[in-house]
Amino acid sequence: MKEILVIIASIIILSQLLTTNVSGSPFFSNGHFTENGIEWCEENYPLYEILGEKFFEHHKHSLESRVCANLYGDYFWTYTGPDRIEKLIERSKHYSQLEIMESYEESQTGIIDTTPAENKDQTLIQGTTQDGKILVQIISSAPKINQSMEINLSFLDIAKGLISNVNYGIEVSQEGQVIVQNKNVYSEKGLSTLITRPLTSDEPVEIFISINGIGSPENQEDWIGPKGEVLIFTVVPEFGVLTIILLAITISIMIVFTRNKITPYQTFYT
Repeated sequence: MKEILVIIASIIILSQLLTTNVSGSPFFSNGHFTENGIEWCEENYPLYEILGEKFFEHHKHSLESRVCANLYGDYFWTYTGPDRIEKLIERSKHYSQLEIMESYEESQTGIIDTTPAENKDQTLIQGTTQDGKILVQIISSAPKINQSMEINLSFLDIAKGLISNVNYGIEVSQEGQVIVQNKNVYSEKGLSTLITRPLTSDEPVEIFISINGIGSPENQEDWIGPKGEVLIFTVVPEFGVLTIILLAITISIMIVFTRNKITPYQTFYT
């Protein structure tokens, strides 16, 4: 009986996006939050801080509550620029898609995961151009065999605000094999997301970002900023159980060895 209820709850979440689009919900439009949806998240943020995971139960595991929880942990939640609402609306589309995919998986397994979909296996890495004027921030899932990687790019200025009209190239490779390659990508708002094909191993993944210039794609001669500068990032897999055990044993041996080594000196000075 419990499994049936869980499946029903997941199906309800899956159908919410469709029904909200059709009925003209004030929170959703075309697969993402409206400004009213962002305001609803802001109104519920204090409640989320108090209730924690019970926040989802309080809102009956609604799609809105789950998308809001993802936004609470997003960089742009604390962003103070004049276009903050616009950025959050754009991010909400990404999180809505993730939650719908997770809801489908829940309907198959009969188990509801109360954690936000985006908060799993995420790695934050960042690098700066040589002149220090462009910060490239990557939030990526960890490499896992037979699973796709999700890579979220943000291009920020010195004040941590988004840079508009970024022209860049990207290459993603694993063990010398190119997974994704696109030399001419344009990001109007300084945000980009890509999903790779399923990986063939759990080995580290390298991401090469080439800054081609800042400006309209139609006026390449007017581009400013770094041109052709390449930033290299490495995303490593999560620690496995065996790795953690071996690491713990190594640390324990080091502690014992250190204690045995310094004991005579401690005795000498007391």
